[in-house]
Amino acid sequence: MSNTYLDPYDRSRKPHSADADDGAIIEMPDRSTWSPGQGLLATWYETHAFEAMVPPSTPIDLLGPLIGLVHKLAVDRERDDFRYLIFGRSIAKKANMGGDGQWVSDLIEPTRSLFLAHYRSLVAAPRLFVGRLRYEGIDIPHREWVRAVAPMGTPEQGVTHFIVFTETAHDPQQI
Repeated sequence: MSNTYLDPYDRSRKPHSADADDGAIIEMPDRSTWSPGQGLLATWYETHAFEAMVPPSTPIDLLGPLIGLVHKLAVDRERDDFRYLIFGRSIAKKANMGGDGQWVSDLIEPTRSLFLAHYRSLVAAPRLFVGRLRYEGIDIPHREWVRAVAPMGTPEQGVTHFIVFTETAHDPQQI
């Protein structure tokens, strides 16, 4: 029997993006277009970032309202991949997929290629990213998602983790 808190998605159905033909991750530089969740993650990043990364020891208390809408990914340079340490439960339910412990390279296309390229670019040139993910195709329940990605790490180690906020663009949570 499935536990709806720990396993909030229906394994008998395909993930939301399974029928997507393509997609794009688009930056949104205009702060007035950001969702409250994007703004909250940006404020946390701007308050704590040093040399474009948030130190790993930084408290995350300010991000409490985003619980369920946040992922934490670890960077694995040997694999050139990213592992979900935390996969937000609200996201898992909407996307109909879980991810705790999963590698980005194990995701379905086009999500896999989009996320690998996006995270690799932020490892190479760390910075706060705020934008949207749009899927193209016919039968996609959630075509557009808002996202904010904050790199964590140190100047000596580079980016070691990402904190990622995401939610569907058309029914944002009240933060």
